Amino acid sequence: MFKKLQKKLESVTRASRNSKEMSHYVVIDHPKENEIINHPHYTIKIGVSGEGNVEVSIDGGDWKSCRQAGGFWWYDWANYPSMTHKIIVRLRNNKGKVVKKSEIRTCIS
Repeated sequence: MFKKLQKKLESVTRASRNSKEMSHYVVIDHPKENEIINHPHYTIKIGVSGEGNVEVSIDGGDWKSCRQAGGFWWYDWANYPSMTHKIIVRLRNNKGKVVKKSEIRTCIS
């Protein structure tokens, strides 16, 4: 009887852990999809659920750390060439594991 109860508890615990990981979101609030940026400096605004570190990659480049303020994450972007850009954001937990990635956002400068 105890082994059956233990297996059931393990299965519930595992499902609970998986649902917590699945509930995280990472969303690029700004720029909006296909937004035209006409300024030499732009701040990317990111909404995230969960604890950890947020990083952004632009045009497939290196992952850069974002800063947290006012309940959002931000990345100050400057000196970008005039072209179409692809932005993606990820959330890494405190152990360095990627928990969630955003969808790719396109903008034009």
